[in-house]
Amino acid sequence: MKMLHRKLCRIVCSILVASSLTSISFAGKADEASAAFFKDEKIPHLEITLEAPADGVSPFAALSKSPRKYVKATLTEGGKVYPDVGVHLRGGASFRKIDAKAGLTFNMSKFAPEKTFHGMDKFHLCNSVQDSSYLCELLGSELFLAAGVPVARIHHVTVSINGQMRGLYYLKEGYDKYFLKRHFKNADGNFYDGGFLHDVNMGLTLVRTKADVKNWNDLRALNAAAREKDLEQRFLKFEKLLDMDAFISAAVVSAIIWDWDGYMFNANNYRLYHHPELDKVTFIPSGFDQIFGNSGNLLNRTIGPPTHGLVARAVFQTPEGRARYFKRMAEINKTMMAPEKWNKRIDELAARIEQELTKVDPKAGADYAGQIKRIREFFADRQKGIEQQLETAK
Repeated sequence: MKMLHRKLCRIVCSILVASSLTSISFAGKADEASAAFFKDEKIPHLEITLEAPADGVSPFAALSKSPRKYVKATLTEGGKVYPDVGVHLRGGASFRKIDAKAGLTFNMSKFAPEKTFHGMDKFHLCNSVQDSSYLCELLGSELFLAAGVPVARIHHVTVSINGQMRGLYYLKEGYDKYFLKRHFKNADGNFYDGGFLHDVNMGLTLVRTKADVKNWNDLRALNAAAREKDLEQRFLKFEKLLDMDAFISAAVVSAIIWDWDGYMFNANNYRLYHHPELDKVTFIPSGFDQIFGNSGNLLNRTIGPPTHGLVARAVFQTPEGRARYFKRMAEINKTMMAPEKWNKRIDELAARIEQELTKVDPKAGADYAGQIKRIREFFADRQKGIEQQLETAK
């Protein structure tokens, strides 16, 4: 009996090890595939074919009635066909109906497990109706990533739905397990969606978790630290609870690009991940389609730490928090904000986008140079303005 038990244990362990190795291998391949996709300079075309549900109802009618409910679709790109993927409508202020230029969310494994699109299980097609340059989200993402802050990567695509061209979109990777493993080497922690104007003390939505702390105790700890009256002790508590380097870097980049609708300025457009092994929370900024401002006077606005979000306010009220913020501001401004670097990047992206935009929307393409003018001006002036303010910052 004991021999049989040991044999069964060896079999089970072998299965678990094999399963673990398969998972690691699959995750590694997914990471390689997604990296190659986001580095590719070509703008691919995605053909989406919405499939009628089993009850025979038109998928257009189904999405009109229940926009956030997944329907089945076939996704085709570059001759490769992905059948039975899940898709629903997305967007807040950018929401458009399915018969217009609708934003879409894809879940590759909704109806077929372990299927990915260029290494992604989830991704979004964003209509960019609030950003005619089609560049803000991508440039914002690259700035945060360069500063060591985990955010979603961006690419551009053209999109057709059931044979009808819908235009140029930007593709944003989803916060799936591959995203979490790439940034945290672990996808088992609590992952929260900040929702619309919900701060960490307002009951965030727990999107996914596995073997992590219960009852929102990670968020409760943040709220408790924010109430600490002794400022030195408060910072020490936050340093134990937060990925402080990433948090301060996120605040700095948010201030530089004036991400007025993000967590630091508006307690909006963010996610949270609690790493179960490190027992620390990381803020993940999201949604940068309204950055850089609309006029020249924005460029010299204060570079002081934004403090609307509860945690941002609590951290940057402390002397240590402010000191580290301005130190990081100087580092990022010196190493990342060179106008010549960003003008070159803007030129590369603009040429690519303008060509595709002109094909699908000649009117928009004709005015495209005007749409990116403010972004060029931003990078031309912002670094100098920050240097001047840092001389007097305390």
